[in-house]
Amino acid sequence: MPSISRRNLILGVPALAAAGVLAGRHPAQADTRLVDRYGQYLYQDWGGKITSDEQLRREYAEEAARLSGVEWDDATYDRYGGLKSLGRHGATGYFRLEKVDGRWWFVTPDGHLFFLKGVDAFSYDEWGYGTLYRNADGSPRDVFEELPDPARFPDAYAVVQQGLQTVNFIKANLRRKYGDDYQAKWRDISRRRMIDWGFNTQSKWQRDPAVAMPYIERAPTPVDVIKVQWGIDPFDPDFSAKLDRAFTDFGLRKYRDDPWLIGYFFENERGWNDQVVADVVRQNSGLPAKKAFVAYLEETYDRDLTRVNEILGTSAASFDALRDEAIDIRRVPGGDVRAFITLASKTYFRKVRTAIRRHDPHHLFIGSSLVPTWRTSLEWNVGGIDHLDAISYDWYSDSISYLEQYEVYDKPILNLEFCFCHPERGLKAPNAATTANSIANRGEKFQAFVEAQAKSPVFVGYSWFATYDQAVTMKPGATEAFNTGLINQQDQPYQEMVDLMRRTNRDLEAVHLQGGQG
Repeated sequence: MPSISRRNLILGVPALAAAGVLAGRHPAQADTRLVDRYGQYLYQDWGGKITSDEQLRREYAEEAARLSGVEWDDATYDRYGGLKSLGRHGATGYFRLEKVDGRWWFVTPDGHLFFLKGVDAFSYDEWGYGTLYRNADGSPRDVFEELPDPARFPDAYAVVQQGLQTVNFIKANLRRKYGDDYQAKWRDISRRRMIDWGFNTQSKWQRDPAVAMPYIERAPTPVDVIKVQWGIDPFDPDFSAKLDRAFTDFGLRKYRDDPWLIGYFFENERGWNDQVVADVVRQNSGLPAKKAFVAYLEETYDRDLTRVNEILGTSAASFDALRDEAIDIRRVPGGDVRAFITLASKTYFRKVRTAIRRHDPHHLFIGSSLVPTWRTSLEWNVGGIDHLDAISYDWYSDSISYLEQYEVYDKPILNLEFCFCHPERGLKAPNAATTANSIANRGEKFQAFVEAQAKSPVFVGYSWFATYDQAVTMKPGATEAFNTGLINQQDQPYQEMVDLMRRTNRDLEAVHLQGGQG
């Protein structure tokens, strides 16, 4: 998930709101104590706020009893979540996509139509659920009333990306709630929760392989790719070899025969726009993309160097010499910028898809989970469309305008990150468009947004970000403290919200089937 500052930039939310006004709390100073021993906000009370370990254990007993009869409805769905009543459509043993009566669907390995209803970060091990307990200089962060005892809760502590030292209150609370063998009990009740709430997929980010559900996997990005700004240079002649090495090291081949795997996404929220091209054209022939750009000009302008020099304001003696000339993007015609981004997109997605297929010929390639309005462009998003099985986006909004823009391409579309948040209890919302006025209103906004998307003939599924809230004391290395969860960090479901989600998910295939006619 992107940082709060740029997501508010995307959707026009004032920086003041990002700093904490939306949360209804004062921005915290570095030495302000914010949370109690359970990770709960100190300066607000609410019904159900945890006051003891005994309360956690009692809530487990009550929820376990309530969910004891919840099992997979195999009279309605096949084992993967395909709806049996919509008939058989050819079982291949793997997930695929098919257009049926003018509407796109996933098809399960058993041959039934499937609408993806996913949850992101379906694991208590997700690093983004933790929070820093030390400052950059190694000193303690004085924002905690009491940290979990490292001797009793050793697995609550971890060193994550860039060596950040973190504590995870969720894992401490799970041990308090379920006991020292919390893993198996958490998996059992989490599986029953997902069935009860109508979700059918473990989507992006960390997942729990021990919970049998369809899932999405991330194909790893090679560490040695050539970058221009935030984007990969797909014209690197070694890009394909780098992909092969990264996929081999990751062990991508071990997934090739897994029928529960839906498909792969590659990278996250990284495309090309004119800023990337501006950097490319400034550089010299040492950058493969610069060579590709000059080659594009040479072909497009029929090797007319005089004309190209006139357009660019350069005086290169040859196209080879032009590779080493710094070009001002303002001199490059907009049509050529767009065409070159399209070429780059085709090159990128073709090479990634080909590399995935060498390791795994059976599963889908669903793109790069792009934010349509940030660090990408229309040309990038659709330029490589022929090499994608579906286009995936991350769209934190209550508007489906992004979807309306891309329906014309008749390619299956997924929204793999979104949420609605009630900014209270020390937590925030990413932007005004995702801000709800109550817990129940989170569910109401979910219902309206998901159903509006599901009516589209190209929309094939969504993923809610995320299973748990972020920490009140902020995600490691970021300013995010978002009320994203189906469940809070004390392992308490937001019941008013998930009750609405249950009803919505139950009818979503019918909404998609009927489109705008219902």
